Amino acid sequence: MSLYDAGDIILSGDGIWLSTFSNSGTMNIANLVRRFDIYESLDNHTITADFYIAEGIDLVNEFPLGGEESLAVVMQTPTRKTLVYDFLVESVLAMKTNEQSNLRSYVLRCTTKDFLKNSATVFSKRYKDLLYHEALETVINKDLNGQIQLKTNEETKGYFDYVVNNVRPFQVVDIIKERAVSSQYKSSTFVFYQDNEGYHFQTVEKLIEDRKGQAADKTFFLDTAHLTSDYGTSINVRNILAYETIHQGSSVTKVMNGALRNQIRQFDIHRGTYYLKEEYNNPTDHKKFVATDDKNDFNSGDYNSMATKKPGITRMAVKDGTRQEMEHNKNIHLQRAFVERMRQYSVRIRTYGDTNIRVGDVIALDLPIVSGATERPKGKIFVSNYIVTNLKHQVERQEDGKFNHFLVMDVSKPNQFKQPLG
Repeated sequence: MSLYDAGDIILSGDGIWLSTFSNSGTMNIANLVRRFDIYESLDNHTITADFYIAEGIDLVNEFPLGGEESLAVVMQTPTRKTLVYDFLVESVLAMKTNEQSNLRSYVLRCTTKDFLKNSATVFSKRYKDLLYHEALETVINKDLNGQIQLKTNEETKGYFDYVVNNVRPFQVVDIIKERAVSSQYKSSTFVFYQDNEGYHFQTVEKLIEDRKGQAADKTFFLDTAHLTSDYGTSINVRNILAYETIHQGSSVTKVMNGALRNQIRQFDIHRGTYYLKEEYNNPTDHKKFVATDDKNDFNSGDYNSMATKKPGITRMAVKDGTRQEMEHNKNIHLQRAFVERMRQYSVRIRTYGDTNIRVGDVIALDLPIVSGATERPKGKIFVSNYIVTNLKHQVERQEDGKFNHFLVMDVSKPNQFKQPLG
């Protein structure tokens, strides 16, 4: 028998440490925590968490709890990476007391201390003569004076020449993220997010290219009828315990949002000059994007032929020709199409916990097709590599008092694995 079982989790010192804002008082509340969820997302600036508390020691009044405390936890899947979290208790929610008034339950909603600093920092300024990734470094390291390390993992082109007024740092991050242009990847779909290693600023395409080489070591199997992934081996951390398909294409949405064909025209507001249009046409242009595996389109040739006769969207983008070239308008047509492709097919899976997995990883799914056969038939199209767009570490207390660790992941792919139908 293995020393560890799937789902085991180690809490350093068996502790979850609650401290006052000034660190004048600290308390281990691990025995009061019934469950905690830690969230990472490509759409969120910071990691967040919820700690579910049930206690009869009147912690709210005796500690006391005011929604400004620190909460620290160090956790590890046995033999794997150790994750260190230092949260700020942002609020105390869903407080209930039982009829006997001897048990109170509530949720400690947590975020990072940088998120508090962001809320308390308001400024106006002009960013000038800075590449997009340089402007973002200025926002995080100087304007926010962030405590979390920033990794600008990708070079940009074009200049961020922009005036902001009465804004917070993360609002400027959103502007930069929307406008930034990659030096290498066509879609320029940038994300700014935090994982256990720090802040990251890069395109989804670069994430896919950098991490898809690890997918073979992160292959998850659906174990039907409680059989094992290989029909005979022991259950392991790569078993899919449950899954659901969140999206599987939308023909109308794709057309109306310009994912099949769209046009962008530039207009110089100072010189009155129209520039050549930029256009995305799906049958050929989808191959310009980095793929999780094969560069196959979701749609058949006949459907593409019908849906791309005219652009689903035509837009005008303005520019100021008296300033340095920002490059942004040259990539809008590709960005719109790539974002829509990422939305088209996504799955949510629940697996055993693994502290080596982080948001942005590329993992492989081995999902069976529906069949009455006794042998396990493998899927043909929507299998293989997916990028993790949302991740939740779900840690639950069991009847024996120990914690079990699970992962809930939303994963997406911008392409099919094998040749499309039709």
